[in-house]
Amino acid sequence: MPILGEQKLVKKLKGGCHQSFTTLFHLYGKKLYNFSYKYTQSHAESEEIVQEVFLKIWNKRDTINAKLSFNAFLITIAKNHIFNRIKKEASRRQYREQIEKSDLITNETENKIIFSDLEQIARTNIEDLPPKRKQIFLLRRDSGLSVKEIADKLGIAESTVENQMNKAIKTLKSNLSNIS
Repeated sequence: MPILGEQKLVKKLKGGCHQSFTTLFHLYGKKLYNFSYKYTQSHAESEEIVQEVFLKIWNKRDTINAKLSFNAFLITIAKNHIFNRIKKEASRRQYREQIEKSDLITNETENKIIFSDLEQIARTNIEDLPPKRKQIFLLRRDSGLSVKEIADKLGIAESTVENQMNKAIKTLKSNLSNIS
């Protein structure tokens, strides 16, 4: 479009002429859309940017300089709008990541505390087992000895070792299930 024709449309736009606004929209809307799409790679976002830029132009029409290139003015507004969107999205993403890290750290710390508490409760319950049962349980759990190895080491029957292990586990399960 010749610059004089563009300037004439912009002057009318400044005066509030809807027809001039519509004409400028039809002349530059597709170009602005293509420009936006290069940055966003999204049809929906590009259409939204075109609408927002032209809305801004309508709202600020009285401040437009009709002597300057309307095309350059449009592109400048669009660039600023796109870069602001990119900054906002980056900030949102960074904020979400910080929250996720915070939740992860909080949950991890909380889980460590809970595990530590449960471990302490389990140790206390193991300490409360009758001495022989406690010895058998610890040989199995901490030393990793088999039922036969424990029986041989303590000079008792394998069935006694199994019986004492079952009683120890039953007692510990019962005590731990009573924790609220």
